[in-house]
Amino acid sequence: MKIQRVAWTGPSSNARHLNFLAPNTLGYRCISPAKINLFLEILGKRSDGYHNLDTVMLAIDLTDTLEIYPRDSDELTMELDLSEAQQVGQRELARLDPTWDIPTQAAGSSSNAGSNAGSNAGANLVLKALDGLRRALDSDPEGSPDRGRRCGAHVVLRKRIPSQAGLGGGSSDAAAALVLGALLWQERFDIGWLARIARQLGSDINFFLEGHNGVNWTARCTQRGEIVHPIANAIPIHGLIVHPPAGCPTGKVFAHLQESLDERSVRETPDRLIAFLESPKGSDSQGRATPRAIGRNDPYMPAQLARLLYNRLETAASQSTPWIERTSRRIDRCDLLGHCLCGSGSARFALCSERAQAEALALDLQREGEFRAYPFSAWTSPALGKQVSIITHSRT
Repeated sequence: MKIQRVAWTGPSSNARHLNFLAPNTLGYRCISPAKINLFLEILGKRSDGYHNLDTVMLAIDLTDTLEIYPRDSDELTMELDLSEAQQVGQRELARLDPTWDIPTQAAGSSSNAGSNAGSNAGANLVLKALDGLRRALDSDPEGSPDRGRRCGAHVVLRKRIPSQAGLGGGSSDAAAALVLGALLWQERFDIGWLARIARQLGSDINFFLEGHNGVNWTARCTQRGEIVHPIANAIPIHGLIVHPPAGCPTGKVFAHLQESLDERSVRETPDRLIAFLESPKGSDSQGRATPRAIGRNDPYMPAQLARLLYNRLETAASQSTPWIERTSRRIDRCDLLGHCLCGSGSARFALCSERAQAEALALDLQREGEFRAYPFSAWTSPALGKQVSIITHSRT
């Protein structure tokens, strides 16, 4: 593992909050990505209240940054930096927007019956992950139980990924917290061991720990989402995230889904999508493969991929908030290749033929002031543990 050493002073507001840290305190920093679901099928409800699912996730370059510093006490504290978060322009919409109402305290229970969210109202998943890590260190004979039990941490979360959007920002931040916490308290980490802790915390965290395929982050995730199988995908994927000023609580979406889920006997599978990602080929209007292989930069490829997008939660999310349909209609006006719900919503993603097209459309939507809009590409950063930086906090 290569760790880069960088200096960091932070904005003055952060320096004031961090005045309990000694000058030149060393910490760690990691960049955590958002994800989209190229495919999402719900297979049924489990006895523990979660749902089994079959999904194909792709990490994208809309990212948060997590920093962690040691504390002399055993406290776990968090500071939220929203200086780079994109705000909705219209005052009335922004007033109703819960996107950046992100808790900064841990809560006691992770139970969330009927959902696969892995966190509950008022709980911060980053702090829950760190607390879970300390508990695991306390019980691990090969860990450092004294350090794990006594040492605290202060986290600075620089937030850019909107919450309640289906983009997995909380899970991604929690995965980064597990890596950084292990480095802070043990000076080492083991992804396999951290993955076992992550399975007790939430449904998407394991994707961000284990979903790297050597080129980007593409994986098929099953059961609650915690069983991860990387997919050999090297297609350059670009698109546009459109996020309305309203969230989709995952539990509410799954409650609507349950009303009709048991009545359906046919379940979709991602087999054709995975085959396309691993070996992209042409197909006819019915999606059947044709002999003509498509070049990696062929503009026809995104259109082919768009036809394979699928999300079972589309209808249930639409029943949760009218913003799902409203967002869909706005994207339709852009005349893009195809679009799909992100996770359980409320954001949607649309595929574009190139990054420049996504950037131009995002600017247009941002000027309107009704939606957040982010251009994205498949995230090609190394795995979390390979892009950690050592940072130095100094007061300013």
